[in-house]
Order: sequence, then structure tokens, then C-alpha cells
Amino acid sequence: MRAVRMVAALALSGVAAACELTESTAASGDDLVVVEALVKLGGPDFWSEPDIGEGAISSINDVRVMLHRTIEGDLGRNQPVPGARVELRLPDGTVLRLPEIDVDFCRQSAPVEGTGSCYFASSIDADERLAAPLRNLRGGMRLDLSIETVGGERLSSTSRIPGDFELVGVASGSTVDHAANTLLDLNWTVSEGTWSYVAEAEISGLRAALAAEGITVEDDPLFLIGLAISAADTTIVFPSEFGVFDRFDLDRDLSVRLQQGLPAATESRISVAAVDRNYVNWIRGGNFNPSGQVRVPSVQGDGTGFFGTSVVRWFDLSTGGL
Repeated sequence: MRAVRMVAALALSGVAAACELTESTAASGDDLVVVEALVKLGGPDFWSEPDIGEGAISSINDVRVMLHRTIEGDLGRNQPVPGARVELRLPDGTVLRLPEIDVDFCRQSAPVEGTGSCYFASSIDADERLAAPLRNLRGGMRLDLSIETVGGERLSSTSRIPGDFELVGVASGSTVDHAANTLLDLNWTVSEGTWSYVAEAEISGLRAALAAEGITVEDDPLFLIGLAISAADTTIVFPSEFGVFDRFDLDRDLSVRLQQGLPAATESRISVAAVDRNYVNWIRGGNFNPSGQVRVPSVQGDGTGFFGTSVVRWFDLSTGGL
């Protein structure tokens, strides 16, 4: 199954009004190192999991740092930044140096597109010096990121992980059965310190299930995103309130059909992520911002970018057979 990605373009204009950071964009001719870093607690294990419904799936903590150098900034041409020293400092003083690995590990779940260099570690890493400290990460912890490139550029950032939270009535990592053609009210407890919640769903089997209704489904699996804008907004309806970024791209008949619930013989992976201020400020903009994309960096030093943290709760949903 394709990895469920973190949202690529959060429409959160206005959420970051209290941010004290300055805005930054790459002007034509600039040569900037751009950092897109995300620590994720409790997400599915994308790399060793089976497909939905084919066995047990573990939850892991991981950190992904994508580095790319923007050449001729406003033209969007990127180059990798290999060989950098990328370190994560934990509250107890432990410093983890992240190894550089295949760039696909960052492309699959970090909010970045294009060419770059990927630095990655997870709580199931074969190297226990990396894995053990990551297993002990908890909501509320402060993390410090430092980067030094081979050319001597230095960048740094700090993030506090949003507080732990739980889905109401659903255990994270579980599989639940749900009646076809009915909506699901999804609720969760408050995550202390979060700035927003991002709900994601990857739905499989729609093409075959809706063929008899004459509805064409181009993307199968279909990936949809929903948002709960504030920390106190802890409910969303599935699937009718998902797809906020797909209003203009999603087939109208399919969009209307999803307001009734999912047809039989479909499966979904649904997740809710509490995300920190750094993430929200960097990714905000898009459809809800008439002035266009506005990025507010949380990385200081010889470049720009963000260092975000998130706490994820997720489950698989099945509507059963015909």
C-alpha cells in the first residue's frame, strides 16, 4: 500500500497570526539551503507493513530531514545537499546523528517535492543507538535540530512535540468494521500545545465498488485530507468532511457520493495528526489564503525551512463485502 503522506499544502491562513518569526522567501539568484524536517510519533510503519487487512501493523517514531539547495530560487530548481552533519538533541542531552539514506524515505512522508538529500532514523532502526532514544520520545518534549553542510553552512531550529492524545472509542493501530453508506463521527481528546490537527484518509477499492453506479474513480487508492483548524476542534466526519484540498480536482459525482459514506467492499486508513506551530506556519497558505502561499520559517542560520513535530493516531476501517 502506498504510504500515507503528511499533507503537502495545509490551508491554514490566519492560524499563525501570533507567530513572532519573520517571513522568508528565496529571491531570484539566491542560493539557499532549505530544510524540511519532521519528527513523527506514533505513525504507521510505512516500510515493513502489509496492505490494509493483511496482518498486524506497528506504530513507530521517526525523524526525517530533507535538505535541498534552491538555485535561482523563484524558478524552483533544487539540488541535493549530501554529506551534511544532521543532529537531533533530546531533552536528556542525547545527540542523535542522522544517517543519510535514499531520498525516497523523505519523499514518502515529508511535505516536500523534488530533488534533495534525506537524513532519517526511526524507533525500529537496526542501530539501537538511534532506535532506543527515539522509542522514548513523548509529547511535550523539546527537541533541537542542528545542521552543518560540507560547505560550512550552519542551520538550527527547536520544536516542542504536541501533547499526547487519543482517538475516542478507537485504539490507535486497530482495525474496525463500519457499515457501508454511513458516516463516521471521529472524535479525539485535546493535544496540549498543538496548533492544528490534520486528518488524512487513504481509501482503497472505490473504483470497483462504484463502477456499478456509473461513477469513475481515477485514483485508487484515493488520498483525502481533512482539517481541524484549532487545538480545541477535536471532531471530524468521515468521509464527508475530508477532501478539503480536492474540491476542484475531485470528480463531482464522486464527491457527492462520498457525502453518503463509503460503499461496501472498501478499506481505508484514517489518521489524525496533532502538529506544532513550526509545521503550521511553514505549510500554511493554499486555497484558504487569497494572497497565495505564505511560508514562515522556523530554521535560523545559513538558509531557511522548518523543523516540525507531530503526534499521530490512526486506524484501519473496512466496510466489508457486498
